[in-house]
Amino acid sequence: MKIRAGIDVGKDGAIVLFQDERVILKMVTPCIGNQIDLSGIRDILSPYNCNNIHVVVEDVHAIFGAAAKSTFNFGWSLGILEGMLTGMGIAYTKVAPKEWQREMWQGVRPVYKSGNSKAIDTKATSLLAAKRLFPNEDLTKSARAEKAHDGIVDALLMGEYCRRKV
Repeated sequence: MKIRAGIDVGKDGAIVLFQDERVILKMVTPCIGNQIDLSGIRDILSPYNCNNIHVVVEDVHAIFGAAAKSTFNFGWSLGILEGMLTGMGIAYTKVAPKEWQREMWQGVRPVYKSGNSKAIDTKATSLLAAKRLFPNEDLTKSARAEKAHDGIVDALLMGEYCRRKV
């Protein structure tokens, strides 16, 4: 039994686990108020903590023009997650967004941001890719939600990247 996972870092992120080719868990990052619930993440991963689990985590970097606080929070979240995975003995790989996107977007026509014909709308393009690869998968964060959750979409695609490449 191989468990492969994708984790989209951040308080609007998500965690998706695959067992072989099947999605077995899909949820938004647990939070308490506006803080990531670290023990909640540990509780999610603990039942799967075995030699057959591998996690792909998005290797986030500072983005030119992004607010310093936002950049710090992303880096903090990634560092905490790496420490937690290491402490739990869970193998993980950091993958740059462009790397997993290149693999998962194969055969998908990119969606461009309105008003700028050269800038790709990564969220919309990832949503198209996720719907193509997982046509029966619910991409919302809850039964009441109507719109796909960006974190679930990205974590799902990173989990599939992990399943294929790791």
